[in-house]
Amino acid sequence: MQIINHLAEVLSKKINISATASRGLIKLAIKDEIGPFMPLNIIGLKEYKAIIHSSLKRRLQNLNVENIEEIIELLLDELITHQSLVLMEKI
Repeated sequence: MQIINHLAEVLSKKINISATASRGLIKLAIKDEIGPFMPLNIIGLKEYKAIIHSSLKRRLQNLNVENIEEIIELLLDELITHQSLVLMEKI
């Protein structure tokens, strides 16, 4: 969940919404991609990349967010930079 919180903070600053709302967007994107019953602690780096590239991007498009490609690249960079947070969740 730490990686979700971190990505939500980054996203909230880019699209000017609260971190709580950003976290909700990310969690909904996760549910879109992998379903409602998968525990968050078993999601790996590969899955997070897919979620950002597809479901989260689609949700941002539906909200008419500007500079979506820039935001997606920023989130992917943050994911790679802080991938240790993903690994810590699996322990």
